Amino acid sequence: MTATGTLLITNGAVVTADPAIGDLTRADILVRDGVIAEIGPDLRAEADDTIDATDMIAIPGLVDGHRHMWEGLLRNCLPDGDIDDYFAVVNGELAPAYTAEDAYLGELLTAYGAVDAGVTTVLDWSHIQTGPAHTDAVIQALREVGLRTVFAFGPPGDQQADHRWPQDVKRLRNEVFTRDDDLITLGLATFSPEHQPYDVAKEHFQLARDVDALITVHAGLNGLGEPGQIERFGREGLLGPDVNLIHCNTLSSEEWRIIADTGTSVSITPSTEMQMGQGIPPLRQALRAGVLPSVGVDVEVSAATDLWTQLRILFSLERSQVLEDRYKGLNPEPPMTSAQLLQCATSAGAAACRLADRIGTLAAGRQADIVLLRTDQINTMPVNDLTSVVVHNTDPRNVDTVIVAGRVRKRDGSLVGVDLADLRGRVREARSRVFTAAGRASAGL
Repeated sequence: MTATGTLLITNGAVVTADPAIGDLTRADILVRDGVIAEIGPDLRAEADDTIDATDMIAIPGLVDGHRHMWEGLLRNCLPDGDIDDYFAVVNGELAPAYTAEDAYLGELLTAYGAVDAGVTTVLDWSHIQTGPAHTDAVIQALREVGLRTVFAFGPPGDQQADHRWPQDVKRLRNEVFTRDDDLITLGLATFSPEHQPYDVAKEHFQLARDVDALITVHAGLNGLGEPGQIERFGREGLLGPDVNLIHCNTLSSEEWRIIADTGTSVSITPSTEMQMGQGIPPLRQALRAGVLPSVGVDVEVSAATDLWTQLRILFSLERSQVLEDRYKGLNPEPPMTSAQLLQCATSAGAAACRLADRIGTLAAGRQADIVLLRTDQINTMPVNDLTSVVVHNTDPRNVDTVIVAGRVRKRDGSLVGVDLADLRGRVREARSRVFTAAGRASAGL
């Protein structure tokens, strides 16, 4: 639900992420009932609350295009693991040990961490759905935090449990996700036809469409699955704007053409794709096809937990590839721009979540998902280019204020209404319980 009342943000710079509007070196933002009412200098308006954004830049809330949020309890437990280790340890040992309370606390920790780092929306690929209690616990955590989320209902954490995936997506639509204006919207996390029988994949896609749920699947991973199946699904009319493909490292040029033609979205997770061996992040292939992908953290068991790090990895990789070809005399395409990089984390992420009509840019009529970044700190001063300081210099310490649907979730550098000491104790206790149940050791801190 959105906030009621009025909020006035004054004296800040504004990076709208909308090429038609551009950037404003000084402007105010008026928010009314959770929606941006006006942006401009020296707005004369009565407000219930005012935030002075002097020495700050207002940007659209960041959108994380792919994260397994339940894994918060498992942060940094697999720093040197590859994808096979992940399947064996995280999916095979730790996930089955999760109780519903563990799923709740893992989700809660990740959601608060996302907000703290300036993320206001996450596409949550939630493969911890061992039973309805786990599902309800995860959703409860998301509601408590107030993070805008696509909850992608996924496979069970314990494959031997009496789970209800994927059919329970019908209950979720009929009983839980009944409002179009809910902060949490519904998705189905399933497997592409590369990774499960073709007919089963087709049935799952249809099940999602029957309940108007976003479809999100991993695709094009090194050494995994049957190649060519994304092309087959595309030619049969099964792709489209309601489908989100994750990674896509090994897809063919024809598959990229089909993705672009069908409006299918793509999410890239640079750290895990390179660290775990899925493949080189396919940003060049995406841009050549006319697809601007979203960016995600993916798994916190091995990757940096903030989206700023992921953006810079992706930018450096793509430009190094393009410029290396230029030095070889190969006449490559122009390299990615900083403005495009910001769009990957804003408007492209919004499109991947099927929320492009609500979020992703700052403009009148859009939902008030706004982040204020400090520019008077040692790593951000002085500012010579607004977009550049946002994508190349900013990190979580600069995130002063986070607003989701008009509600202030972080202010003056601190999460609002969160007892960190209490959360720390509950998280550590749950982490120890999970690792003990799985027969594994942790540092215990």
